[in-house]
Amino acid sequence: MNTRANINLEPAGFEEENENEISLFEVFHTLWFRRRLLLTVALFIIAVGLIMLHQKPLRYTATSSILIGLKKAQIVDIEAVVSGITAGNYTAIAGEIQVLESRGLARKVVEKLDLVSLPEFNPSLRPPGLSSYLNPIQYIPDSWKPSVEPQTEQSAATLDEQTEQSLQDYVSDAWKLALGATPEAKKVLTEEEQEERHIGTATSIFRSKLKISQTKSYSSVVKISFESLDPALAARIANEVPERYIIGQLEAKLEATEKATTWLNDQLAELKIKVEDSEQAVQLYREQYDITETQGGEIVIEQLSAINSQLIIARAERAQADARLSQMRKLTSGSGSGVESASEVLSSPLIQGLQTQEAELARTVSEYSSVYGARHPKMIQVKAEIADVRKRIKLEINKIVAGLKNEVDVARIRERSLDASLNEFKQASGEQNRESVQLRSLEREAAANRALFETFLSRFKETSSTGGLQQEADARVISKAVVPGSPSYPNKQRATILIIAGAFFFAAMLVFLLQAISSGIMSPEQVENQLGIPAIGLIPRTPKGVKPQDYILEKPGSSYAESLNSLRTSLILSGPDEAVKTIQVTSSVPEEGKSTLAISFARLLAQSGKKVILVDTDLRRASVEIKLGLSTKSKGLTDLVMATDNDVSEYVIKDEKSKLLIMPKGGAEYVNASDVFSSHRMQSIIAFLRKNFDYVIFDTPPVMAVSDARILGRLVDKTVFVVHWDKTPKKVVKAALKQLITYDVDIAGCVLQQVNLKRYGSYGYGDSGYYYHYGKYGQYYSS
Repeated sequence: MNTRANINLEPAGFEEENENEISLFEVFHTLWFRRRLLLTVALFIIAVGLIMLHQKPLRYTATSSILIGLKKAQIVDIEAVVSGITAGNYTAIAGEIQVLESRGLARKVVEKLDLVSLPEFNPSLRPPGLSSYLNPIQYIPDSWKPSVEPQTEQSAATLDEQTEQSLQDYVSDAWKLALGATPEAKKVLTEEEQEERHIGTATSIFRSKLKISQTKSYSSVVKISFESLDPALAARIANEVPERYIIGQLEAKLEATEKATTWLNDQLAELKIKVEDSEQAVQLYREQYDITETQGGEIVIEQLSAINSQLIIARAERAQADARLSQMRKLTSGSGSGVESASEVLSSPLIQGLQTQEAELARTVSEYSSVYGARHPKMIQVKAEIADVRKRIKLEINKIVAGLKNEVDVARIRERSLDASLNEFKQASGEQNRESVQLRSLEREAAANRALFETFLSRFKETSSTGGLQQEADARVISKAVVPGSPSYPNKQRATILIIAGAFFFAAMLVFLLQAISSGIMSPEQVENQLGIPAIGLIPRTPKGVKPQDYILEKPGSSYAESLNSLRTSLILSGPDEAVKTIQVTSSVPEEGKSTLAISFARLLAQSGKKVILVDTDLRRASVEIKLGLSTKSKGLTDLVMATDNDVSEYVIKDEKSKLLIMPKGGAEYVNASDVFSSHRMQSIIAFLRKNFDYVIFDTPPVMAVSDARILGRLVDKTVFVVHWDKTPKKVVKAALKQLITYDVDIAGCVLQQVNLKRYGSYGYGDSGYYYHYGKYGQYYSS
């Protein structure tokens, strides 16, 4: 069976799409394959994690709640003095949360509860920790220490506080000494400065354990949580923080009220003097100009206002009359057409009657004109009547125009009269106002001073009567903290679950990483899917200390022997039409076990009664002779090639342990292997051996090392390609196969050599993994 057409020669590396497909079954077997590593790593991580978890100190969290921004009735209005927080003022609530988190409030609680005396808040009271070993001073000579250590007893305490600045100072001084420089003199702290440093450190630790949060967004209820190693202390602090906050509010309001009262008192004294001075100035001015408190000024103002209103009306009436007169004159000038449309003409009953009479006479003229002539007496009479009516109409219009002219004249006279009266009143008012302007100015100043004085006096009485305080603060405690019964950290149940899950996840990732790093071929399925050639053999690894070529003779019923029998069957089936007699055994690189396989396979065939010869064609390295303990100087293939006949009896060695004949590489030196295998003499020798032996096994050099296997592969029936199980990289195997295919070598298939059946069976590679499971396999052959 020719397999050349089935081999995948894609330049991208012989990969097919199913190579990248990973099923859950493969994932499971990958983990099962490396279960020992998985369990070892996972258990180690779990053990370390649980040890660290149990070494962590227990922390307890207590929580209290306060309501910020109370709605309450104000007894007196002192809002300008004390500004309270109302419910719903979320900006103010956010500010109060900042106050609760402030360093000032934290310091008050620290001092109130004397937290500096507790090791939890004062690192100098704790036993030496890891930081003590980081002190570079203890590693320098004693003679240097006076120039580095501060000359006070607080040096050790300063380091024990584990403050970053102190550690930096020590390291800096050590480096300066190492470089030959003189460190700067350190400042000696007084007892007050030491106490201040301890309080500052305790305050910082306190703030790191305090958590302030709103129960809900835009809520007025604020939760105060505190975490401590002591559950009772955690509850005590969680209750003390809101108490300190409320007391601070009241103190701040009291302080603000006291300041406001003092300021109002000072302002009242000044305002009282100003009021007295301004009122006295008003009285002196009245006495000087003999001005009494009358309403004359207001009467003059009212009269001026009335005349001014009348003047405006008169001017409007005069303008209206003037406009009507102008319109009538415009209509009566010229031909006089359109005067009938004037409003004065239309509103005159007399003119309307004359116009009606004129219309009736015109209708009579029209009737007579159809009966009589123009000179008929009746026609002349009617026309005379029409002319008389029109004359009377014109006379009435002239009377209307004259009436309008009289109205305009009267309006102008009235307007001039009112204008003169207005000027007289203005002159009189000006004389009176000149005397009272200064008086009014003085009166306004006095009234303003008195109003301001009365306002300040009223506010002063309010603040004094209430003492500057509202009935209650802007916040109150709605839920006191209770002593927690269980620790909040660490949550051992959840932490244990996370440690176990994380340990197995990390171990699984390590397994998959090792699996991904592994580039070898591990199953017949991988051979067929990734190399494109059939897998014709799976040769197991022999026990340690036993040579495989001897093990085949000592244990003919072993799994090793049966795998070689399976290889024999595969070779027979690969050429059903023609017997496969000449077989080349090669590999991609050295140390893959091809020579061992060739010897073992040849011995197996010889033991079965077949006439077999093993030819060592590795002219550079005599692998067969070395493995069988033969002399490398014996006559062999190269000597036969140079001989003139085909008598091989003097060029072969009989295997003492089997019926196998072995042809060494020969003693001829300085021969070119490529020339030897390409010669007609070599073709003649192979034909002779094929005719006189049942099987001819050629052990050839690796494909990637030299070209011998590519040349010889064209002269033999089949080529067996050997791959070291889980070792030889796939890229190297694919490159070697590509070279063989390029030379048109007939490859029977691939043999996986030195297979660890225990690992192979535990992984379960494809369908073949179940058959080769080491347990079942061992039981089968042991029986």
